[in-house]
Order: sequence, then C-alpha cells, then structure tokens
Amino acid sequence: MSKQNIHILLAENHHPTIDTIKSTLTAQNDLKYKFDVARSGKDIIEKTDSNKFDLVLMKHSFSDTNGFKVFDEINKRKLETPVIIIVEESEEKLGVEAMDKGAYDYLTQGEIKTVALSRAIRRAIQRKKLEDDIKESLKKLETMAIKDGLTGLYNHNHFKEILKHEYKTAKRNIQPLSCIMLDLDHFKSVNDSYGHQFGDLVLARSAEILKKLVRDTDFVARYGGEEFFIILPNTNLDGAFILAERIRTAFENNTFKKGGISNSVTVSIGISSTSDNNVAGDNNLITNADKALYRAKWRGRNNVCTYEETEFEEAIHIKEEEKKIKDFTIKFEDVHENIRETCIESAHKILRELNNGWGYVNEHSIRVNLYSEKLIKGLSMSDDEATVIKHAALLHDIGMVGVNSKILKKKGKLTEGEYNLIKRHSNIGVKVIERTKLFHKELPIILHHHERFDGSGYPHRLKGENIPYGSRILAITEAYDAMRTDTVYRKAYTHKEAVSELKECAGKQFDPQMVDVFIRVINKD
Repeated sequence: MSKQNIHILLAENHHPTIDTIKSTLTAQNDLKYKFDVARSGKDIIEKTDSNKFDLVLMKHSFSDTNGFKVFDEINKRKLETPVIIIVEESEEKLGVEAMDKGAYDYLTQGEIKTVALSRAIRRAIQRKKLEDDIKESLKKLETMAIKDGLTGLYNHNHFKEILKHEYKTAKRNIQPLSCIMLDLDHFKSVNDSYGHQFGDLVLARSAEILKKLVRDTDFVARYGGEEFFIILPNTNLDGAFILAERIRTAFENNTFKKGGISNSVTVSIGISSTSDNNVAGDNNLITNADKALYRAKWRGRNNVCTYEETEFEEAIHIKEEEKKIKDFTIKFEDVHENIRETCIESAHKILRELNNGWGYVNEHSIRVNLYSEKLIKGLSMSDDEATVIKHAALLHDIGMVGVNSKILKKKGKLTEGEYNLIKRHSNIGVKVIERTKLFHKELPIILHHHERFDGSGYPHRLKGENIPYGSRILAITEAYDAMRTDTVYRKAYTHKEAVSELKECAGKQFDPQMVDVFIRVINKD
C-alpha cells in the first residue's frame, strides 16, 4: 500500500527549527512528506494563494507580522487550508486563542521534536478530509433538492422559483421573457409497448437533446411525467418559436435505441411570452404555455403552437359556435312559437266542440288580442313582451270551460252566487293552461286580468302597479270589447260611449295612463 503524500508549507524563518521538523517527520516514516518553506508573513500568503498545500505548519511570530494576522488573511481569502500553530512553551494560551480563530491545532516547540507532531498532522489531514466529505455530501443534497434524479434537469419546484425570479428580472429590466412547454407524444404507449426502462431512457435522452439545443442562459426543467419546460430569458416570441421548431424537428428526426428496441417519439410544443395580452404574473406564463400545448395536441401532435394562435383560433371557433347557437335558438324558438300557436288554436277548437254556444268566447278572445296589439304598439313594448301578452289575450277566458253554460247564457241579472262562480274562471284557466308547460309567462297575466287599479278586483285584490303589466292591458281591451259587443242582456255601446266609460273608470278600474294611450290609438282607427 503506497503512502499518502502530504504537501506541507513550513512557515518558519529559523533553520534549526525547519531541520528539526523535517527530521522528526522523516524519522517517523508513517506518511510521505513534501515541504516548501515560507520565511515571512507576506511569503506565506503568496504561497497559500496557490491552494496546493495540504497543511500549513506555522510559527506564531515573524519579523514582519504575527501568526494571527496571517491566519486572519488566510480565512479572509477562504483558502480553506488547515493550519497548525507552533508556539513557545510558555505561550500555550496563544495556541488556544489560535484554535478559537479556526486553527486546526497547536504545538509547542518541544512537541515538534516528538511523535506529537505527526499525530497532530494526521488529525488535521483526517479532519480536513471529513470536512471535504461533508461539503461534498451537502452539495449532493442541494443538487438532489433542485434536480430531477432521472434527467438531471431542474425539478418542478425549483423551476417555479427560477421562473418567478426571471419574470421579476424581465419586468425590472423591461426585457422579453418566453417559455416553452413540451410533451412527448403518446408516451404512455412507449411504456406499455417497451417497458418503463426504455421509457426512462427516452426521458433521459430527451433531456440531453434539449440541453444541446438551448443556450447557457436558458433553463430546462422536467415539469412532470413526460412534460418539459424551458425558460428563455431576454427572448421574444419569434425567438422562442424558432427554438421550438428546432426542438420539434430534432425529435422528429431522432430515433431512441436500446438493445434491440428502436422507436421514434415526436413532441407537441406550446409557447407563451410576456408579450401575451393577459400576462400579469409568472403563473400566467405557465397557464398560457399549457393552453398552447393543448392546442398543439388538438391539431394532431408533432406541432408548435403559441398562445397568440390559441386565442385567435378560439375567437374564430367561438364566433362560429355563437352563430350556430344563435341560428339554432331562432329556429327552435320559431318551432316553439308554432307549437304554442297550435296549442291556442286547439284550445279554441276544443271549446267549440264541447259546446256550440261558446263560439263567442273564441271570437271575444280574438278581438281582445287585436285591441291588445294596438295598445302594445302605443306603449312601445319589446317583441317578446308583446308576444306573451297577445298569447294571454287569446287564452284569458279558457277558464270559462269550468262555468255552467246556463249562467253564461242567462239574460237577467246574475245572483251573487252565480257571479262568484264566474269569478272562478281566472283560476280555472291557469290550472288548465299550466299543465302544458308552454305558457308560464302568460299565467300571471291570465290570473290577474280582472284585478282593478283601485284594488277592488279579483282574485287577489291587487292594486296599482302591483297588478302585472299585461293584466292591466287586458283589463282595458277586454272591457272595451265587452262594451262594444251585443249580449243577451244589453245592446253594444257606441265607440264614443265605450271611450267615455273608459275615461270614467280610469284610476278606478283601469290604469289611467294606459287608458289615455288606448283611446289615442283606437281613435286613429
């Protein structure tokens, strides 16, 4: 077994002492020593700067300085060379003080002639080796904390720290920053077909491809699974796209081989940049790159896509989708409206079939619908609101099906009981109509079309604007038609008489503002 070579710097200007040290160490013959001599403080600093010595064996005092000052200078320069101080027999406290400052050990002038010298050197060398091993282990731990074990790239957590720092730097220096996220296409099938060992080789070789293509200033990380992320400081979108295409081409032309297995793997790539219009933080760069990557896969994989392209394509698709939805809604609403109109016509037909004498109910409803349409135009209502009210006008008396026909045809004055039976028709109509599920907006109008503006109407004695808007319209138009139509117990009013009655009842039975509008529009006809 060969002896360990120990290179010692003897910081000593006294020849007999130098000779004694050399003689003592050579005689003990346990290690192989090589010596250099430094005779002043300045000489010690200059020679230790080379960092080639395993140990400095230094006397405490020199003509130009003392050992403490030299030792402080060695520490200041972080030379990390073990130092053993030699002191006089009566000055051991200086040796203790030197160790407090970081010296590995101290020896007296008497001990340098004994085995204590070699023991002190051996302990110092062993301690230095132990310290170096600990530092190396700490470096490995630090590397493990920030690097991915399989690929050697930065891991996910450290990548996020880098991105946060680079984003702040880019903003502070007003520089562009771009990011690339890439994913190995169909990587699951690689593992399924060839096993995880080959899959691991593909991941490790993929990392090598990426490291060869990026600059020294770029950062490559394993984002997770088969996904990788590249941070490109001071790089605009065009520069990122050029690199992304190089990466895509490199993978497209590459073949991964292991033993008898040979397989190609393409990549899909998404790009984000601080020039993207929604970037307000580093997380937006990740989100945008991920979204662009998804779009690249959606296109068919082996593709590069920027977030800008994603936004543009999405805008086009959204417009197309919105147009389709709009067209469908219009057509479906037309179908729905046709169904409702058919339902109304069928309701009137059923009334006629049940009793031939009820034709006047249908005719009355049609006229009320026409009068209501005139009033609606005068009130400047929307088409949707107008349609609901016109439907309600056609259906408002459907509940008469639940009233005895003898009461409806009675020529004389109704009794209180008979009138109460008639008043039920609003509720009956609502119960019948609501079963169709087609006229939910019309139901409140039908239910309350006999409410009075002063609160004395039925069925709930609603007052003023608490009465549904459409009900207030029907109250006027139905009353006008009833007055203008012959009945079994009286002749029809003239237009002038009917208008006079409406004016008389404005604010009592009817909404006064609506009465004014109705009279104005009906007078035109």
